[in-house]
Amino acid sequence: MNVPNSIKILVLEDMESIRNQMVSDLKSLGYNGEIYEAPDLKSAVETCKSKPIDLIISDWNLPDGTGFDFLVKIKKVAKLAKIPFIMCTTMDEVENMINAIHEGANEYVVKPWSKEDLGNKVEFAWAAVHGEGS
Repeated sequence: MNVPNSIKILVLEDMESIRNQMVSDLKSLGYNGEIYEAPDLKSAVETCKSKPIDLIISDWNLPDGTGFDFLVKIKKVAKLAKIPFIMCTTMDEVENMINAIHEGANEYVVKPWSKEDLGNKVEFAWAAVHGEGS
């Protein structure tokens, strides 16, 4: 599974320290394309309207809704529906993740994650949408 290093990633996470760790891990994994950061649903929606996004990683609990709300909204927009989507959660929200997978999330990562696990989840989500060989 070859995920292009130059993909444009949206990280939707309200806690700045967690968002910074996610961005840092993605960069150290070799993803050198644009990494857009959004602390809430409103800014994530704006980013999706104004920037090309190749992959979304979204927290579940946000100050103005949930990552599940965002997932459902994204999957209804034709030009965004095929973007690989990874939900990020804590262990006690695993049932929520099952619901998210049913709604179109491609993967989920559990906090706290390891960099290797995050890298694997990005690869799996990418392959789910773009196939093994892309």
